[in-house]
Amino acid sequence: MTRRIVILPRAERDAEHIYDWIRARSPQGAWAWWDSFEQAAQRLTEHVDAAGQAPENDLFPEYIQQKIFRTNRGRRYRIVFYVSGNDILVLRIRGPGQPPLASDEIDACG
Repeated sequence: MTRRIVILPRAERDAEHIYDWIRARSPQGAWAWWDSFEQAAQRLTEHVDAAGQAPENDLFPEYIQQKIFRTNRGRRYRIVFYVSGNDILVLRIRGPGQPPLASDEIDACG
């Protein structure tokens, strides 16, 4: 079953922040990051059951999962999400070196 991705406001801000940070250093790198993110999100809609449990799972009443994706340079990013019905609700996007989310950094309404 193909699901629908819903990127919540905090995750949108995460994506914009990561994109802007990379763009300031490499416009081409920013486009490559965005492409990697979109490809990971698309794969997630088709294979959500292959995603693992996120370290933040115990902080939230729903089952929190993560999808790891890499850029062309091998940097690892995480899409932190949960599934509600047919929707994949993206809570946050984390970059390399960022610690797991604290309880006040996760909320259902974004």
